[in-house]
Amino acid sequence: MKTFELLSIIGSIATVGIALGAVVIGSNASLRDDIRAVEVRLSAVEQRQARTEGLLEGLPDALIARGLRDQTTRKEPT
Repeated sequence: MKTFELLSIIGSIATVGIALGAVVIGSNASLRDDIRAVEVRLSAVEQRQARTEGLLEGLPDALIARGLRDQTTRKEPT
């Protein structure tokens, strides 16, 4: 193999490596934005879930209180 051929192969490999590095860096930049968007959406889901859990925790008490109130307001004829 001649020196010129060897240098051209090495140069080609270096060029491809640099191009791939640029692609990876560009992809990582858009991935970071996507990850931030997912974090924001996840935070909103967590807040909604916490609200729903709070409502569900209070539901049995509300049903019991409503049942007791309905029983006291209902008077059967004697």
